[in-house]
Amino acid sequence: MAKILTVTSGKGGVGKTNISVNLAVLLAQQGYRTCLFDADLGLANINILLGIYPEYNLEDVIDGKKTLKEVIIHDKSGIDIIPGSSGVAKMESLSAAQLSALSDAFGQLEDYDYLLFDTSAGISKNVIAFCMNASEVVLVITPEPTSLTDAYALMKVLSLNGFKQTAKVVVNQSKNPKTAQLAYTKLKDTVRKFLGIQLSPLGTIVSDARVIEAVAAQKPFIMLYPNTQAAKGLKAVASMLLEKTDASDKAFPLDTFWNKCVNILSSPLKLPAKKSEETRQTEPAAEKPPAAAPPEPARPTTVGVESGPSVKGGPAAVHAPLPGPDAIQRLLEHLVENVSAITRELSGIRTALEQGAFSGFGSTTSGGKTERIPPVIPLDFEAFLADQESETGGGQE
Repeated sequence: MAKILTVTSGKGGVGKTNISVNLAVLLAQQGYRTCLFDADLGLANINILLGIYPEYNLEDVIDGKKTLKEVIIHDKSGIDIIPGSSGVAKMESLSAAQLSALSDAFGQLEDYDYLLFDTSAGISKNVIAFCMNASEVVLVITPEPTSLTDAYALMKVLSLNGFKQTAKVVVNQSKNPKTAQLAYTKLKDTVRKFLGIQLSPLGTIVSDARVIEAVAAQKPFIMLYPNTQAAKGLKAVASMLLEKTDASDKAFPLDTFWNKCVNILSSPLKLPAKKSEETRQTEPAAEKPPAAAPPEPARPTTVGVESGPSVKGGPAAVHAPLPGPDAIQRLLEHLVENVSAITRELSGIRTALEQGAFSGFGSTTSGGKTERIPPVIPLDFEAFLADQESETGGGQE
């Protein structure tokens, strides 16, 4: 019997993985047998945060090369880790027999008090399956408007697929408790009004420079800096979580959990219906997200190609130019170049990490003493690209 905690978010970059790792460590420190499942389809950030690089993951279990027990990592922080990586993405395409075999494998695991799922950001069948069948869903947001709108979108898809639980909300990276309270209230009121789902506050974790230092040192901040504001906030979150999940009906066998997930993974996912342009212009708005999306930039009146037919749907017909074959070809070539650049950057990050390029420390001298400064690992991809552009002179005016 285990309590399943699914830690999720609508948007990436809100600190979801950091909270998952440190919450798991904190639960283990309090004597609970804890396992952390890396269910993120992107980069294996759990590995980076803990400085571990597993040779095998869930995909090897699916392919029959390893057993689940053989891929589990027993970390020195006191938690067990199941590396998901590409194996999580592969789950959606498995046959019923393969999903059943995977469910049996999880059912044979030792008993844990807590099994935490660190999901991908956004909406996918895996995320929905892990949320729908969890003992508790922990939704991580920040006060940013994009975080609130994406969190609303995730809750909407969960609602369409029959989610009836009360999601617990953690407001991360907040400047102060008041800002966090405003963000939470805005999201809660909107979700309750339009989706009928209840949210409840689980806690606030304020912005703390020590968290960044802990990431650079590849250690959980709850261990490296246990008395910081971020650590105190996380301890309050854990206390509230333990209090709210103390009921025995919140725990169930792992094979039961996985059998329920298999049912969702094997069925079509219900998504919001897309409205036509004419419907959007004639119907009153039925729902409003917590924060309005920024307006689209104005389109140029000409693009140097032949104009196409009129586009209907507005008060008057608008003559919108349609790109010709040459323009489309140029756009495709530009897209390919951008994708290739992103791929190279990702490969560079992974290679650097595997070779220990970030394991060294710089130093600074203050008052006759030399202090070691941990380097900053660029987990935020956009920030990494900005740094690269600055180094090459692309960002200078």
